[in-house]
Amino acid sequence: MNIGIDFGHYSIKIVALDNNKIHTCGEKRIAEDMKVFDIDKLEASHWVSAFNSLCEELNLKIKKTDTIVSSIAGSKVSIKPMTTLEMEESELVDILNFEAKKHIPLDGSDPVVDYHILGQNPKEIDKIDIILVATTQKIIKAHNAIIKACGLKNPIFDADPLALLNCYKFNYDSLENNVDVMLNIGLQNTTIMVYGENQEIFTREIAIAGHHITSDIMKLKNLDYHSSEDLKISEGIDCFNSSDNQVEESSIQVSQRNILSELSDEIRKTLRYYMKSKVGVSYNKFYISGGTASMKGLSDFLNTSLNVDFVTLDPFYKNESNQDISNPSKYAISFGLALRNLEKE
Repeated sequence: MNIGIDFGHYSIKIVALDNNKIHTCGEKRIAEDMKVFDIDKLEASHWVSAFNSLCEELNLKIKKTDTIVSSIAGSKVSIKPMTTLEMEESELVDILNFEAKKHIPLDGSDPVVDYHILGQNPKEIDKIDIILVATTQKIIKAHNAIIKACGLKNPIFDADPLALLNCYKFNYDSLENNVDVMLNIGLQNTTIMVYGENQEIFTREIAIAGHHITSDIMKLKNLDYHSSEDLKISEGIDCFNSSDNQVEESSIQVSQRNILSELSDEIRKTLRYYMKSKVGVSYNKFYISGGTASMKGLSDFLNTSLNVDFVTLDPFYKNESNQDISNPSKYAISFGLALRNLEKE
């Protein structure tokens, strides 16, 4: 059995696969009482408590699991496609470590580097294409502290954007000379990834997501986090347009431009930036996933403002489950993690 664990800031999500089929999946909030939720004061104990409760609810026996995979948020990881000369591994590692220091967070610790050689570059026969994945020792230690406290042994560490890509590739096919766009909207960050056959992988983190929307509602409505989150869930983007008087209505509309339109603007800038260096390539399909992606009206808002057609990415599109899964797209990361070391049938 393979288990993928998404240690999110709003909830923990687990997907367990057995023989490439869904054994079980589930979600547990980090803080059951949202009235005391503070994203800046989360500690390892919060994740540990939620993890243990979820495993108990799902009747998961962790010790009998073959592979456990968790991931580090995309905002804390650099994923960079590279082309370099073929060389000895030791020399390559030195070059990658030097390159990694340009992109990882500056937290005073050394880089931690992993890489995957994609193969020979199609245009330059003496060069190879590589995917460089880098973070820092401090980030690894912080994540590992949660893993150890959960009682997990020898887990595999992955990165959210790569898990998202694995989930997509398992379920969908891409067309030649076309690229698909994946948008995963979580609590702290929105991951945008562009992928196509024989095209460089492109990924970017946008620091606008569910938490920022909820925080904006708090300011506009003078509510606590719990009430603002409930309002976001019940009314969706309409909560920005409803008001009791004209003055409030004006301020809400300005806020909408600042948060929802700002997210749309960042997505638009990213898509334009990607296409500037491409010739003979066009966008094909647009997929949206993540917990915040289910916010009422958000997909329609992005479709209208970007003039595209987002469809919900379904992690279980090519899989079978006896469970009644609510909002399956929120499991995109955890499902992608559970796919590690499994072959697509």
